[in-house]
Amino acid sequence: MATALSGASRKKVSRNFNWIWYLGAAIWFLNAALAMRHGNLRMGLTNAVISAVFLVAGIFFGRQAKRPGRGNGRRRPLE
Repeated sequence: MATALSGASRKKVSRNFNWIWYLGAAIWFLNAALAMRHGNLRMGLTNAVISAVFLVAGIFFGRQAKRPGRGNGRRRPLE
């Protein structure tokens, strides 16, 4: 499916929505802490692993959004 966003707009959207990964990591971590507090170790560890996956995804996509465009190594001018 094609999108109507240009390259500059797509990067702006990526930067604006990257915080969702960190929010997801925080929520899963809170869920893990609550599960462990109530004595459910297996569910707590599972939620902690999911939280770590969200955190790694947030870091990865954050770096991708800050990267200059591929090509000859120069940034394209803003449109």
